[in-house]
Parts: sequence; structure tokens; C-alpha cells
Amino acid sequence: MGIYAELRGFVLTHRPCGVLRGSHDEGPAAGYRLRIVCPCGARFERWLPPDDPETDLLRSALQAFEA
Repeated sequence: MGIYAELRGFVLTHRPCGVLRGSHDEGPAAGYRLRIVCPCGARFERWLPPDDPETDLLRSALQAFEA
């Protein structure tokens, strides 16, 4: 299962809990760390390598959670 599918599963599972918040850290060569936090306390954290084919898709999806 890819990271995007995992993120989607997390969001669908925790949507009823309330507003999910997210962020990401970018590194020039290290990739990206994605973080989504649910009001219930659950966290989704993954490293995304810079050459991952889902990078653009995940970056777009994460923008919906950034506050």
C-alpha cells in the first residue's frame, strides 16, 4: 500500500472525530515528513523520499489539512 492510500485511510477513519490538522517538513535531499493530527490524538506521520512517485499527489492532498 502506498503512502497516499494510507493517508486516505487515516482521513476516512478519523473524519468523524473533527478537523484534522497537518504539516510537512521539507529537506533538500532527505524528502518530506508528513504529519496529520486528529482531535482524538491519533497521528499519521510518514517520510516521503524525494523520488517517490506520489510526491506531487501527497503535497496537494496535504494542503487541505494545513492551518
